[in-house]
Amino acid sequence: MPEASVIEIYLADPQREIRRLMRSALRDIQLNVSEDYEDCGPFREAVREGAPDLIIIDAELTGGDACSLVRAIRHHRLGPNPFIPIIVTSWVSTAAHIRELIDSGADGLLIKPISIETVQRHIDLIVNKRKPFVVTSSYIGPDRRKDPERTSTVPLIDVPNTLRAKISGEPIDWLALQQQIASLTVEINAERLRRNAFELSFLVELTLSSFDANVSDSELRSNITRLQTVAMDTTQRLAGSVFAQSADLCRTLLRVVTSLVDGDAKPARVDLQLLKPLTDAILVGFNPDRNAAAMTQEIIASIGTFEARQKTWDKSD
Repeated sequence: MPEASVIEIYLADPQREIRRLMRSALRDIQLNVSEDYEDCGPFREAVREGAPDLIIIDAELTGGDACSLVRAIRHHRLGPNPFIPIIVTSWVSTAAHIRELIDSGADGLLIKPISIETVQRHIDLIVNKRKPFVVTSSYIGPDRRKDPERTSTVPLIDVPNTLRAKISGEPIDWLALQQQIASLTVEINAERLRRNAFELSFLVELTLSSFDANVSDSELRSNITRLQTVAMDTTQRLAGSVFAQSADLCRTLLRVVTSLVDGDAKPARVDLQLLKPLTDAILVGFNPDRNAAAMTQEIIASIGTFEARQKTWDKSD
């Protein structure tokens, strides 16, 4: 492990001049880049083996996809600490590109060209006002809500912030940090499974509603494919979790959904209807402290909101 007081900043950008300017900007606020990289391969290996306190990565990093890298870190598939503060930089400012970067789980996004003041402001936010993490069926990372007062059933999770600790002069107990990460990883995995259970029930209800509304085959297949993706993620996450007893149910669901995805013909409604008791049982099994009827109403309300939003999008097109 690095020295407890040394701030480790990893900078990844394909342009040497940008890396030089970023180093200079960080020096102006008394921070130094410990490592910099121009392409994805060496950067990925450094994150896998190292313990950075802050990552600054360009979205167009050579030889890799920055969004995939950020998601791999957040899902604890890359490196020992999924809670590293991450700032993504990019020259592209389209709404779709910005949404993709934010949805990867980054703490902040800087659109180039970048001023020293902007860099300092983002780092100050990470140090002093870093947002807690949230977990959904498609996202793990800092809370993305613009209005923190907006009600939500998704719990907020405070995560370790070694950058803040080191800047504040707090000693880092690496063993305690590893134990905290392990504990939070279990908590986040359990929350992801609970959110997946809602998503599975939502997708089955949406698929049945879409079937009855005679939507296009491509839209119906898209829903079923998403159902397969969530079922696969759920099955893979069960081992060692508090919901391991539901493994047979989840494997059965995945097997049935996969047969529908692999089939050439449009699924019959009776086949889709068979999915509902499976997802209902998973939902109840993953949320034993919740009222089943209340959860059903929550899902129905979500379907209504989704369909209303779809109609709005269709009109705007």
